Amino acid sequence: MKSPLFYALFSWACLSAAPHVYAQADTFAIRSAAFADNGVMDRKYAGKNAANANCTGDNLSPPLAWSNVPAGTASLALIVTDPQGAGGLGVNHWMAYGIPATQTSLAEGAGTGSGLRMAQNAIGKPAYLGPCPPKGTGLHHYVFVLIATDLAPDALANGLTRAELDAALQGHTKGATALIGRFGN
Repeated sequence: MKSPLFYALFSWACLSAAPHVYAQADTFAIRSAAFADNGVMDRKYAGKNAANANCTGDNLSPPLAWSNVPAGTASLALIVTDPQGAGGLGVNHWMAYGIPATQTSLAEGAGTGSGLRMAQNAIGKPAYLGPCPPKGTGLHHYVFVLIATDLAPDALANGLTRAELDAALQGHTKGATALIGRFGN
């Protein structure tokens, strides 16, 4: 025969776990079919630049998909950074915005000018800039942050700087979700 303490603990465990399970099912989330969260990204997603020995990939942006966009979202913004890059000062690899709230994914290679509005990456171009971490620095963490906003998809001009994008998003966010991909040379 089970003690009353067993039933009390069992009931508490079931009740405290239930909200967590349901909350995850409808939480704003981003994922990639190319790598798991905190997984290693394939070399094809790394930068490509013959003048930089650290850029040995194909410079393809990975495929991304998301679900459960917060209510009231009009558009989405994607910011991809390497917080370890530039000696810890961070590197902006890709910033796309004005993505309609009805859209649920970006195909592989979407960061190469597929009609997306994009801010300037670390080298001043509105495009995806794949990872090029220096050899011997280990795996860097590339953080893909998807931000839900109440801005109309055409509210912001193409080619903003990171500071301009941050200022434009200020006071217009509805929520955010993130995914980490790792890469090293």
